[in-house]
Parts: sequence; structure tokens; C-alpha cells
Amino acid sequence: MSFFKLMRLVCFFLLLSLARSIVSAQVPTPASVLGHTPGEDFYLADYSDTVRYFHALAAASDRVKMFTVGKSTRGQDIEVAVISSAQNLASLDEYKKTAGRLARAEDLTDQQARDLARSTKVIVHIDGGLHSDEVAGTQHTMNLAYKLLSSKGDPEVDAILDQVILVLWPTLNPDGQDMVVHWYRQNLGSKYEVSPLPWLYQDYVGHDNNRDGFMMNMKEEQVVTKAELEYSPVIFYCQHQTAPFPARIWIPPFSDPISTNISPYVRSWLNVVGTNMSAYLDAHNMPGAISESRFDNWYAGFTDWAGVFRNEISFFTETALYRYATPRFYTADEFPKNDQDLRALTMYTTPWEGGWWHLHDAVDYMVAGSMSVLDLAAKNRETLLYNRYQAARDNIQHFRKEPPFAYVISDKQADTPEAGLLAQKMIDNGLDVYATKNGFTANGVTYPAGSWVIPMDQPYSAMAKELFERQHYPDALENGTSKAVDLPYDVTGWTLSLQMGVDVDAVTDPLGSDQRALLTKVDAVQLPAPTVDSAGSLFAVSHKVNAAFQLVNAALQQGGTVSLAQEPVKTAQGTESGAFLIGGLSHSALDGLAKKYAVSAVSVSAPAHTLAIKKARVGLYRPWAPSIDEGWTRWVLENYGFEPKSLYNADIRSANLKSRYDIIVLPDMSTRQMMAGFTIGIVPGQYVGGVGEDGIDHLRDFVREGGTLVAFNRTASALIPLMSLPVQNVIEGAKSDKFFCSGALLRVETEHAELPANYGVSESPVVMFQAGPAFQTLPGFHGAVLARYPKQTNPLESGLLLHPEAIEGKAAAVEVAYGRGRIVLFGFKPQFRGQSHATYKYLFNELYAFDHPALPTEPTPAAKPATETAAAATAKPAAGGKQADPDDDDIEE
Repeated sequence: MSFFKLMRLVCFFLLLSLARSIVSAQVPTPASVLGHTPGEDFYLADYSDTVRYFHALAAASDRVKMFTVGKSTRGQDIEVAVISSAQNLASLDEYKKTAGRLARAEDLTDQQARDLARSTKVIVHIDGGLHSDEVAGTQHTMNLAYKLLSSKGDPEVDAILDQVILVLWPTLNPDGQDMVVHWYRQNLGSKYEVSPLPWLYQDYVGHDNNRDGFMMNMKEEQVVTKAELEYSPVIFYCQHQTAPFPARIWIPPFSDPISTNISPYVRSWLNVVGTNMSAYLDAHNMPGAISESRFDNWYAGFTDWAGVFRNEISFFTETALYRYATPRFYTADEFPKNDQDLRALTMYTTPWEGGWWHLHDAVDYMVAGSMSVLDLAAKNRETLLYNRYQAARDNIQHFRKEPPFAYVISDKQADTPEAGLLAQKMIDNGLDVYATKNGFTANGVTYPAGSWVIPMDQPYSAMAKELFERQHYPDALENGTSKAVDLPYDVTGWTLSLQMGVDVDAVTDPLGSDQRALLTKVDAVQLPAPTVDSAGSLFAVSHKVNAAFQLVNAALQQGGTVSLAQEPVKTAQGTESGAFLIGGLSHSALDGLAKKYAVSAVSVSAPAHTLAIKKARVGLYRPWAPSIDEGWTRWVLENYGFEPKSLYNADIRSANLKSRYDIIVLPDMSTRQMMAGFTIGIVPGQYVGGVGEDGIDHLRDFVREGGTLVAFNRTASALIPLMSLPVQNVIEGAKSDKFFCSGALLRVETEHAELPANYGVSESPVVMFQAGPAFQTLPGFHGAVLARYPKQTNPLESGLLLHPEAIEGKAAAVEVAYGRGRIVLFGFKPQFRGQSHATYKYLFNELYAFDHPALPTEPTPAAKPATETAAAATAKPAAGGKQADPDDDDIEE
């Protein structure tokens, strides 16, 4: 090479280096904006810091644009950064449109789809997570953005920005990011530096914000799904931080089982993503990646998984976490015994050997994981896009040939507003829903006009099938051939129509053109117009309709009178006992409420036997060791107008509860969570402890003096010894070879339908059983069994239930007379995750103040009493007053 050629080459590289330096200098570093680099020990950026940095990037670079996509629960703007080349961003709307066409296979031939896949860009969603105490996720988004925007000239980054449009969410939970960061800052440098947050990091559901994927009860999940449908990402990647110790990051593939409703293209790409990520981490000297292990994705409701039923490659990773931004040193002798030999495994190919683990380590692993996904997308852009089209095309073609060909939801049901809500959930999940005209017939049944039809020959119909069919967990576990460690990660059955108490019919014959001509697509569900009789002063409203409780609570708030009919009266739903009788409101006021809640009212004469009800003072126990179930309960009650007041430990440990409350609700939690809470030294003093023995004494006095105490699930079981109740939990302490149900839908039979506790409840509702109790009454019991599992019949409707004989014929809910008051024990969660609408009435019926009729006396079997049982409400529990609880080591789920 001549001297001059060599000099020209040197000058070229010098100029290239200078250009890169200029670009880097123009893009602000996080430290230049925040004064810190995300990942530093003892530093966390809150949401306003994070957004401020992203806006600084947008001001300096033409390769990033900021968009506000919605509001959080607390009203903050939820913002996303869209990162790609300037040319791609200039045509963003067109690329989004094309992505949607491919995702839905809209009027495309295979060749047209190939041409689009070849010419467009692939959209990828990456976020900073939604579990806010898993802090590295949000911090990594800033470093990832800086890397992408400051590395012009880097071949890997240039290819990504040319081929990929990244929709980067700083976080899916802005409120939670602020809660956790401010808590950490408040305690930094003190002995409470790594103490847990003593409230939920999402105002209502905490960790369950990743269990709300298809129901979208929370505002944040609504925003995520809406944006997902707008951008049509091929890949949806969510960051988490709970790697199985001592691994440093969990990555796909997932453990089995997996739903057959997921496209094989998606299932295959999930495996490719994981193996590619493993190789990428190894290439960058990042050991400790593990796959399969503890994480399955059987449950359809994970926010970062629900998209697979829309043919997205949707997944998460779990990076190792100590606590917040505080580092920790690990030695191999701290590892589980089976991992101390540092032996490589098929799904753990490069074991981590221990050492320091800093926040920046977790951030670096997340950046590497994100880069591996972006690199994969860039190199496989055309294939990914065409596979997305193929998944939609194949789904449409499959359901043109195979049943179910459609699902039909009649608008004439026991609870029509719930039927409409279920249809609306389908629309919100991206499905096309149609309203029927007069004469629509399917399966030989003629449906009323206004019913809702979900044809299955559409791209996202796998979601409908997943939510409407019954779940059958694989036989290997059901037959007991899998080890306990392989038992399900979450609930195993969730059939939404069963949970909501809505009849949904699967259409087994193809829809003909004459049937389709009687369908009109709807963008939003319109419920049948409610009616209020024009004459009369007393109006009956059906107790079978959940929305009736909203109307009743609003009527009481406006000064109306409400009573319960103890004999059959006519309502818009038919003739029923227990109907709400509303008076004292003007016709226009009642008509306004009827229209607001879509509930009809029928004029009636006053029946001879009624129970006047009034708004009760409802207290809801809210432990400082936070309970997700408490948050869900609070959200449901607020939405139905019950206005519960939070009761903290100090409130329950104070005397004279009856002077302040009529009803106290104890949501599901472990015994230790309720009784002991956080121990001394773990959290600041004001958050230490639980209700303790003093609290139990005061709850006992509260009920004796006429109060109503309502308890769910594990808490209901805990109250048996604590309150010395003549009831036994027949599956207390049962091992999985005797009984197992981590979460399934079970059928129960209503008993004593004449009691107000069961007004409006169907004869055989389906309940969500999740590691709860089943009851048997004992000698000395005075009260009523409200619901019972069928005798000599497996109650399983959806999911997994091992050894059903253990609960067959046993009580699922009981009402126990106690002094002048009552204790109501539910062996399930009547408000489970805001999904189990069919059992809301069990809870709602207990939340009004009225003179309860005398309880019947139940016959009790000649059985051995439980170890800790007394017949009288005057007795006190033994010292300690606690039962063994398998979840006592689990303060927060």
C-alpha cells in the first residue's frame, strides 16, 4: 500500500472517529442530566428523573420521539420513547399501519404479505417492567436509550436503528417507580436502607399488576393493551428481577405446560429468543443465565404474556436482585446445596461463581438482554414480520374449517350488564364483536336482537378461545407423576365466562352468509335500554344483577330508602325473593340511576315481609405487610360505591370497634401477615407488627356486640382457632398427595337461599379456590352453611384439582352466630382479581346494616373436634392463638 493511500485511510478513520465523537457529544449522557449514571450504587432515578432524561434525549436527537399514551392510576402521564433512524421515524404512522395489516392479515395474499414484510420495519416493545421494587428495569431503559442514540457508526446499533422501530417504555408503572424510589431515598444510610415498602406499589393490586393482562381492570394495563394494539409489535419484552438463585438472569424457554391456543410460530420464536440471548450473554462474558426452572406461563393473564394470543412473541426475563441499589457480596457456600459444585446444566450452561452484585450488574444484564432481542429482530426482520402474518392467516383459516366457529353471548341473561361487560372485554382485547339483528340463529337457537357474536375466523380469536374454554392441566401433573417443585406457578383455571356467571355458547356449525348478514360490527357494547315504570312510589330492582348494588348505594347516598323483599316480587329479571325495593326518590332521580347503571326498575306494591337496609360503616383491614387481596377488595368495593375505610393495625388494636364500624372485612393473607406483620428491625417502628392478641380481642368484642366480621380464604381458616369457632378446616396442613389446588374454578351448591347472605346468588355458582380452606361444622355450631361442594361429585370446572374427595360435601362458606353478631367465613376469594364477578354478591350481601333474621341450626356430624376448637364465643384461644400456616414465610405474595 502506498504512503498516500495509507494516509487517506488513516484520515478516513480519524474523521469517522471524530464524527462518532461529535454525535456522542450531542447526545447527553444520563450523568449530564441527572448527576448520576443509572446503575450507580445507592442511586435510583424516579419517574420524573427518567422522563426528564428521555426528553433531553429527544431534544438532542432526531432518532427518538416521545409520546404520551395514557394516564396512571394516580393521574401521571405515561410516556414512551420511540427510537429508530430519523428516516423511519418520519414514516412512523405508515409503518404502524403496515404492522397492523400484517398482524391482522387484512385483505392480503401471501405474496402481498411477503412484499410488505420485505419493505417495512419490525416494531419491538421493550419496557422497564411493572413490578416496581424490581428496580433495575427502569434504570436500564435510560442506559439502553443512550447506547442506541450515541453509537452512530457502530455496525450493530446502525443495523438495529435501520431495521427496527423500538417502542421503549421507561416503566409500565410510573406511580410504583416513585413510591419505591422515594421510600429508598428516605431510608438510605439508615438501618432501614433495604426495608420493604409497607404498602402496595400499585395503589390497588401491587404485584398483581402482572395478573391483569386480559381483564385490564387497572388503568395501566388498559394503556398498555391500547398501545399494543396501536403499534402491533412483533416482540413484547418485559423486564423483571426475581432470578432463581444463584442464577443471574432467567431467560426463555419457559417450563411446560404451554397453551395449545398459541401459534406454533410464537412458541418456536420464544425458544429462539432464549437461545439467542444465552449466546449473546456468553459472548459478552455474562455468566449465570438459566432457562425453564420455576417459570411456566400457563396462566393467560400475565400482562407480559397475554399478547401471545394476539400472535406476539411476548415474554419476560428475570434478572438477579438484591435489594434496591444496595450491593451485596455472595460466596458459593451461600448457594443452595445442589448448586455449590458450580456444575453446568443443559439449561444453566455457564454457572455464576459468586462475588459482588451491584445494581449496575443487573442493569448491564438487562441492557444485554434488550440488545440481543433488538439484534435478533434486525437480523430476522422479514421472517418475523411474515411469520406474524402467517400466524394470523393460519388462525383465520383454521376456524373457517374447525369449531368453534363463533361464540355467542345472549343479551338476555340473569345479569345482562355482566354479559355486556364480557363482550366489551373481547373488544378491548382487540377482537371484532358483532351485534345480532332479529332472526339470528346458531346451533338451532334463535338469539334476541342485540346479542353479541365473536366469529372465530379473525386474527386474535385465540384470546376468546383461551378465555371461554375450560382449562385442562396436563395429565402428568394431574396423575401425580410430577414432583412438587413442578406444580403450577399461578392459577390453573380462569374460564372468564364461568367467573363472570355469563352464558357463552360455542357455535359448532359454520356461520353461513345468511347468518353473517344479520351481524353488525360494534366498536363498543351497547346494553339494552333500561326501563323504569312511569307510575308508583316503590320500585323493585333485581338482586341478580351486580350493577343493582351500584344503583342501591347511589340511591342510599341520595337519601332514598331501600329494603329487601322476603317474599317473591316481580322484577325486570322475573319473579324473585330478595329483590331490592327502592323508594323515597323522585321518578327522574331513579330513572337517571337506572340509565347510568343499565338496571331496570318495576313498580310494585309493598310486600308484607321486608328487611329495611341502610348504608353500613365498612372497615377493611389494610396491613402494613401489604396484602394484594386487600387492594383488590378495596378496588372492587370502591367501584360499587361501598366506600370502605382502611383499618390499620393501630385501628384494630384500639377498643370499641363497634362504635365506629358495622362490618369489618379481613381479606386473604397468611396468619403471620395478619398477626405479626413486619418484625422489629425490618421496617421503621410505625410499620411494625400486625393486629396481635389485642386486635383479636377487640375483633371478638366487636362481633359479640353485634358486628359482622367477614374473612376470605386463608384468613378465614386462621380465624377458626383465633376466635375459637366450632368449625374445622378439613384440609388444614394437607400435603399435595392428599389434596392440591393452587387455583382452579370449582362448582358449589347454594344452601339456605332464603337467607339475605344468598340473595341473588345462583343455585350453583363457580368459585375461585386458591389454596384456601374447606369447612366442616362441629358440635356447638350455630349458624348456616351458605355454600357447599357437591357430595360424591368432583367440583372441578376448570383447572387442576388433585384428590377432590377431600372436599366433596364440605362447606365452602359458612355464617357463624357469635354473641349478638356474626362471623362469615369464605373458603375462597369472592372478588378474585376483579374477575370473579359471579361471586361478588357473596361479599356485597354482607355489607349492609339491617336486622338479620335468626340463623338456622345446622346438623353437625359426629366428628372429632379440631385441635383448637371451643363451642362458646366467650372462650379465648390458647396462648399465641395461631395455627400453622404453610405460607407464614411469605409476607407478600
